Amino acid sequence: MLKVKNLSKSWREFQLKNISFEIGKEYCVIIGPSGAGKSVLLKCIAGILKPENGEILLNGEDITHLPPEKRNVGYVPQNYALFPNKNVYKNIAYGLIIKKMNKCEIERKVKEISEFLNISHLLNRDIKTLSGGEQQRVALARALILNPDILLLDEPTSALDVRIKESIITELKKIKNIPVLHITHDLAEARTLGEKIGIFINGELISFGSKKILKRPTNKKIAEFLGFNIINDIAIAPEDIIISKGTEGEILNVIDYGPYKKVLISYKSTIIKAYTQKDVKIGDKVDLHFKSILKLN
Repeated sequence: MLKVKNLSKSWREFQLKNISFEIGKEYCVIIGPSGAGKSVLLKCIAGILKPENGEILLNGEDITHLPPEKRNVGYVPQNYALFPNKNVYKNIAYGLIIKKMNKCEIERKVKEISEFLNISHLLNRDIKTLSGGEQQRVALARALILNPDILLLDEPTSALDVRIKESIITELKKIKNIPVLHITHDLAEARTLGEKIGIFINGELISFGSKKILKRPTNKKIAEFLGFNIINDIAIAPEDIIISKGTEGEILNVIDYGPYKKVLISYKSTIIKAYTQKDVKIGDKVDLHFKSILKLN
């Protein structure tokens, strides 16, 4: 279990402000915009940065001031930090070699983790010949082979194209029986992977809980970040808007995604986002009906 208590840290232009949360053996996704300070939080937990205040407890042990090598934390940074002068096998085995583990045991563990992540065929390849998705799997393997008490993932799919991103998410869903803390700005990743969700804005953890918090924002700041439409103190999800012919609104833009369209509508002096499967075009006059609304605090 990871427990973070009142953690604060100023670093460059980023700041953490009294962050508190805890997770067990579950997949936790902390989502927030770029520049919110999410990576600073991960680096404090990994031991790369030292917090100014607060505590970090891992399985009941206070690790706040321990060096990274004493924390038994698996950390995968955005750039993967692989050794370019070592092949895939040696990258994955590196931590076990440093621990002077028996050669046969190293071979067994590398074989096991590479099969788990579908990279057995890459073991003799040079790092520089790998695609971004392959490098990401190697970085995951290098972290997981050490049986860490927690796995920390810093924007693990941000540099990947859509097809490769989907395959990496499939691999991430395999990870069980270990706390995972994954930070991202991608709502689809949070919805797909998160058993626990945190919303992180301007250095603050402003909401934390089950996946339900993505559907039920409690205030305007959260609702705006999650893409809800705001009308006074009411939030409406784009998918909860029904478009019909009428006079109250006008379609300003249509983005065609194939199975559905994202539509921008001028409605009662407000710009509204909606999703529809109807055949609509710019300039159409419409009325809107709301299937569900949320009252904001």
